[in-house]
Amino acid sequence: MCGIAGVWDPAASGPPPEAWSHDVRTMLSALRHRGPDGEGVAVGRGAVIGACRLAILDPARGQQPMSTADGRWSLAFNGAVVNHVELRAELAANGVAFRTTCDTEVLLELLAREGAEGLARVNGMFAGALLDTESGELLLFRDPYGIKPLYVHRSGLRVLFASEPKALCSVLADRPGLCESALLDYLAFQLHLDGRTFFEGIERLAPGTLLRLRPGHEPETRPLPTWHAPPEIPTDPAAAADVLGALLVDAVRDHLRADVSIGAHLSGGMDSSLVAAHAARSVDRLHVFTGAFDVPGFDERAHARAVAEEIGAHGHEIVPTPDDLARALPVAARAMDEPVAGPGLLPQWCVAELASRHVKVALGGQGGDELFSGYVRHLVLRLEDALRSAVHGGDTRSLRSLAPHLGALDGYEPLLRRHFGDGLFQPVVERHFRLLYRGSGLETVLTGDVREAFSNHASEERFTAAFEAASGGGHGVGGAVRFDRRHVLPALLQVEDRTSMAWSLESRVPLLDRRILSFVERAPDTLVFGDRGLKGLLRRAAGNALPRAARERQDKMGFPVPLSAWARGPLRPFLRDLLLDGSARARGLFDPAAVERILDGESVAARHLWALVNVELWHREHAA
Repeated sequence: MCGIAGVWDPAASGPPPEAWSHDVRTMLSALRHRGPDGEGVAVGRGAVIGACRLAILDPARGQQPMSTADGRWSLAFNGAVVNHVELRAELAANGVAFRTTCDTEVLLELLAREGAEGLARVNGMFAGALLDTESGELLLFRDPYGIKPLYVHRSGLRVLFASEPKALCSVLADRPGLCESALLDYLAFQLHLDGRTFFEGIERLAPGTLLRLRPGHEPETRPLPTWHAPPEIPTDPAAAADVLGALLVDAVRDHLRADVSIGAHLSGGMDSSLVAAHAARSVDRLHVFTGAFDVPGFDERAHARAVAEEIGAHGHEIVPTPDDLARALPVAARAMDEPVAGPGLLPQWCVAELASRHVKVALGGQGGDELFSGYVRHLVLRLEDALRSAVHGGDTRSLRSLAPHLGALDGYEPLLRRHFGDGLFQPVVERHFRLLYRGSGLETVLTGDVREAFSNHASEERFTAAFEAASGGGHGVGGAVRFDRRHVLPALLQVEDRTSMAWSLESRVPLLDRRILSFVERAPDTLVFGDRGLKGLLRRAAGNALPRAARERQDKMGFPVPLSAWARGPLRPFLRDLLLDGSARARGLFDPAAVERILDGESVAARHLWALVNVELWHREHAA
């Protein structure tokens, strides 16, 4: 795992000026948390690329950027190639002589021989920059769901890239202003609908994308090559579950490859428990890390402890207090660069810090909900669809098949009242929009130009366009699940990346192994969502490998944060000072009286409060 950065300008003639190397090193300094174990730069025609390294494989010899023996190709790489052992064997059989046992060298030699098409055979998480030092061609690339980040700033023909926006901001002559469109999307959804960031002119390279930069040519953006060996998908559900189960075993096994200490996050839920259970079979006395709050309804420690005991793991726990969150929030917001996702950022931040004290790599269960339909909102949409069939068509079969799974809705009465009180039987895209929209009533807290812009923001139209593109034209519940994969998952992975890398911890997500992604993306909805419950196929594929404590668990918690309760109590002074001090009032983004009402009210709108806090923190850190 590393931080990468670079400068590319086809207008330059001869060797790049020394100022370019200085800029790249400045960017690497801003990324040092991502790679505290060394740094370097490589120079080629019209370009300088650099990397700061977190040493996981072959710590002594894996310095970056890495170049081929003839010096033509140089690679700056952030991520982990989990099938590097198999790729190394293939390349060695074809005459490649390796100097290290590092996955970076395997990727370098593969790309030097096969070009971008070689990425069809790369499994893992990756963002990288491959430079042809002779021609000046630069290839930027990013893994299918954006586990690893990559940001780009263009000024004319000149391109800057880096793993985080803060690195780009450190060398830009003019501080980027606020991108209004990104702000409005955040206020509406707390996620991204396109590649824009809060920083005007800085964009994220889309997940699963290649950007090819060649002197004398227009920039070329195209999709990442598809996985070269798609698994067979039987039509029989039991046989399909067996295939998926074998893929899960292989994925966790390969994600354990490291020359440093390795552990796992563990909530006691299905996804993290399954990953930890498979890992524990290969790692002696696996260290697992759990976070919780001492508040009823916000504490999963009993479940996590039961799983840890069952798999023979050594458990570590952290229980953040209100003071801990108040201290962590400004630092975590700075690490994030821009607001995204919800309050779950804070406990993730605390658990990552805990894990970093014991291991250098931690496996987690991120991706299970998006790949296999694990969100309660998916169940709500299925319930509405079943009711539609019963009411309009007199067909109650779907409703009867769904009935055994409805216990998962216990505790979600406010969501159900809100959703079904808003009408019934509109198209799924409209219903999904209402389930994900975070901006209802927020305009009453905003003021001035921001309030007017938010009131006029075409939120539903933008959501619908993104839904249509992500769903592939499917308008059923499967379309909603695919939307969540393409838009919700990358936002959560951004949190995963920043909260781990801030502590120089490599976070790996085996459920997003490309073999599993290929299986899920090619399988029909009737197979993936066949039993209509939450993550039915994954549960079946896990079988007895899933610890009993997780297998028998009925509730779904999702690492909630008692923000509403604490905002009325121990966090109230901190939040009041942040949102109502002189600088916040002078900024004129929020109506102070409306903020007072939120903090003084009997019911605190946690998502509204979270949005206001993070927008204010962004302005304090980045606004001119």
